[in-house]
Amino acid sequence: MMFGASSCGEDFLNLQPQQSVADANFLKNVDDFRTAILGAHDQLQNSDWYGRYFLLVPDVMGEDIKQNASANRAKEWAEYNGTSVDFIPNEFWAELYEGINIANQIINAEYTAPTPEVQAEVDHIKGQARAIRGLAHFDLVRLFAQHYTFTAGGGHVGVPIVTEYNVAAKPARNTVAEVYTQVIDDLTAGYNGMTLDPPNAGYMNKIAAAALLGRVYLYMDDFSNAEAWSTTAITEATAAGKSLVANADYPTMFLDGNSSEALFEINMILVDNNGSDHLGGMYKESGYGDYLPSNILFTLLDTLNTDDIRGKGAMWLADPNLTGIFGSVRVNKYPSAGSTIATDNLPIIRLSEVYLNRAEARAKLGTNDAGARDDANMLINLRTNGFNALTTESGQALVDAILDERRRELYAEGHRIFDISRNQLDMDRQDAADPANCTSITCFEAYPNDRFILPIPLDELSANPQIENDQNPGY
Repeated sequence: MMFGASSCGEDFLNLQPQQSVADANFLKNVDDFRTAILGAHDQLQNSDWYGRYFLLVPDVMGEDIKQNASANRAKEWAEYNGTSVDFIPNEFWAELYEGINIANQIINAEYTAPTPEVQAEVDHIKGQARAIRGLAHFDLVRLFAQHYTFTAGGGHVGVPIVTEYNVAAKPARNTVAEVYTQVIDDLTAGYNGMTLDPPNAGYMNKIAAAALLGRVYLYMDDFSNAEAWSTTAITEATAAGKSLVANADYPTMFLDGNSSEALFEINMILVDNNGSDHLGGMYKESGYGDYLPSNILFTLLDTLNTDDIRGKGAMWLADPNLTGIFGSVRVNKYPSAGSTIATDNLPIIRLSEVYLNRAEARAKLGTNDAGARDDANMLINLRTNGFNALTTESGQALVDAILDERRRELYAEGHRIFDISRNQLDMDRQDAADPANCTSITCFEAYPNDRFILPIPLDELSANPQIENDQNPGY
């Protein structure tokens, strides 16, 4: 993984991946491009991106996952008292921009293929890189800037757009609208450029790019495009033989990997995994066990009345040592253990979310309530036994029902704080925190909220005069 070397502790200005060489000297044949795109995927796997923290932090900032009293990983963000010198924002910034740097070297490499077949493969790889660069900018702007509709037209400050590798660059922060324009341009170019079928969902692919475009437009409140791109993804996924997983396969779909509904996920294998830093280790007693499901989440699942597979025994680990606010179970959505420890694949986007994205877009458009209910019912009828399907709901009641279904389906997959902020929701975290510690752990978070996003790392403000005075409010 020549382009995938780690850069823990690097600042934004030091983006040269160790053990790599310039693309002018390296990207000389198709094998070089194959190696480089593997490095880009390897970067996504980093524990400071989709390997752990990007799927953990947005959930611990919400109300469905609560912190164990002894937690010391991501605790600053669960407690809403993080600062610009804490390691998590620093590592997000460094690792995601390194991923962008890897993608840029592929995208900008000049190469003339010897045959049309080789050119087609290189074009596909460049399409993958464009889509990955778009995803990285999208993830950065979600972490470090308020949601798109926080101001009219997304005119508030976002993150720097970087489309070329330049070790001396000192880029300013672009507006959120500008970042989203770049994200859409990259994902669209990636969608159009990818022509080859990947061997499995562990690689960026055309369907995943369409699905991600549906998500991006949903975050922009552009519900017509969100519906259209989600429909494209569903249609193409169905044509490729994809479908929602059966209940029997649901508890182990990440352990087994490449499930019928996986569109893009991080492959984790024994020889290339994050060990104790794996996401599942954050939830299980056999790992760090820092985070637990809240009673709010249990109430939403209402297992006794609905027989919801997402709330049944296989999805939880009983722990008799837990009592009171901490309940008696642990999240087991990533069940690898023993000889398979840390080998659960980790989701970036899957078909379940695409149906929910389209349902939400349709409900907010208000022109196809029946279609919105049908999309939500795809999950409700499959995942539960005895739960009343949506029948006549419309308007805000329909939107609320879909958002609740989103919480049931996507908990512990890194969505909650983004869903809260883009829907402009207040948050009651009494059950996601210990009420006895409400003086030090914030139990109520009202919208709008400076702390729904992370601070720009102090190292970056100090190194780059273009952004030294652009710290996020509240930090």
